[in-house]
Amino acid sequence: MKESSFPAGAAVDSFLHRHQLGADAVLAVLLVLPLGLVSLSLLRASDSPVSLRLLAGLGLLVLHGCVVPRRVRPAAAYGLAAAAMLLLVALPPLHDPGGAYYPAVLLPSSLVFGLLIYTAAGRLGLTPGLVCLGVALAGVVLVLARLWNPAAWGGSSGSFGLTGWRIGLSVGLVAAAACLWSLGRLSRIRVLFLAELKAKAERAEADRARERSEAARAERDRISREMHDVVSHSLAVMVSQAEGGRLSYPGSPQAEVFATVAGVGRDALRDMRGLLGVLRADGGTAPQPGLDDLPDLLDQVRGTGVRVDVREDGRSRPLRPAVDLTAYRVIQEGLTNVIKHAGATAAADLALAWRPDGLLITITDDGAGPPAGEPGAGLTGMRERLGMVGGTLEAGRRPGSGYALSACLPYESRSLPSSGS
Repeated sequence: MKESSFPAGAAVDSFLHRHQLGADAVLAVLLVLPLGLVSLSLLRASDSPVSLRLLAGLGLLVLHGCVVPRRVRPAAAYGLAAAAMLLLVALPPLHDPGGAYYPAVLLPSSLVFGLLIYTAAGRLGLTPGLVCLGVALAGVVLVLARLWNPAAWGGSSGSFGLTGWRIGLSVGLVAAAACLWSLGRLSRIRVLFLAELKAKAERAEADRARERSEAARAERDRISREMHDVVSHSLAVMVSQAEGGRLSYPGSPQAEVFATVAGVGRDALRDMRGLLGVLRADGGTAPQPGLDDLPDLLDQVRGTGVRVDVREDGRSRPLRPAVDLTAYRVIQEGLTNVIKHAGATAAADLALAWRPDGLLITITDDGAGPPAGEPGAGLTGMRERLGMVGGTLEAGRRPGSGYALSACLPYESRSLPSSGS
């Protein structure tokens, strides 16, 4: 029963929090029933002047009305209620038909001000809350001054002596104001503490989610590397060997078999590349770059000081995702080599030739190019990447000075030999 009551209590608290104004309006009506009606009956029974009773009634009405906006506008509600209490303290004593006199501040509705002290302390910050406490204590002093000598307003100290009356009144009013203010501050501290706990729980959950995401990303990266290093390499070797067999026996039945094997291998490599894209660290949600992103790449290169001129011949056509990505990476690696080996003041020419059988990419510069000897990792990586989509790469020094790189990429995968082979 206790476990089931918690969600219900939380739902009630959530509802009251969302409808603060309505909930406080209901509370104001509930306070009017025991306090307001008794105060009204006392005013009606009094034979004091009508103007005095109207002013006292106005003060009581304001007090009860301030209960409604007490949480939505705590400072304004508290200030207005304090003004109403000041009015009740300043009014002359009311006269009872039985011959007794009593100050208007002693009407039962004055107790509503205690609720407003509690609310202001719980809703406002420390400095405004201390100001509200000061106002409450100043009001206590005024009430004490008003009630200090019962004989002055036609009352009596009852069975207590005058000294006992004054001590009890002082201690009671100060203690009541201080306790209500302290309870309000305690409720504020509790709310802030619960909010901090909730924030910590949310941060902890976010950290756990991030750790899970990092672990999943690391696992995808590991699987991607394993597949690239093992499966993709094996498929590339198979395609290379099959192409060698086809070229060794042209025109024979074996050539067609080798061509089929090479074509299936290329298709498998293409599908493998797509699978590796899904296993990327970002889960395959981010788009891979292509020739449409070439302007941004050229801006980055030109930002280093390298002058790049672009020429495009022929009518462009859509490329398969793998070919589009390869074309972008080849241009990216070629221009990076220009920056590395030709210097920041070099000039490069980029040509895109859309031929009937494929796209020819040519990058030339006026630098010395990479050092002679073993090819760098960049050129090796480009050849491997081009080989996976059936492309070729040629690179070397130009006659005289400069370096040239030329890559040819087919529009479609060369899976099967032509009918004439």
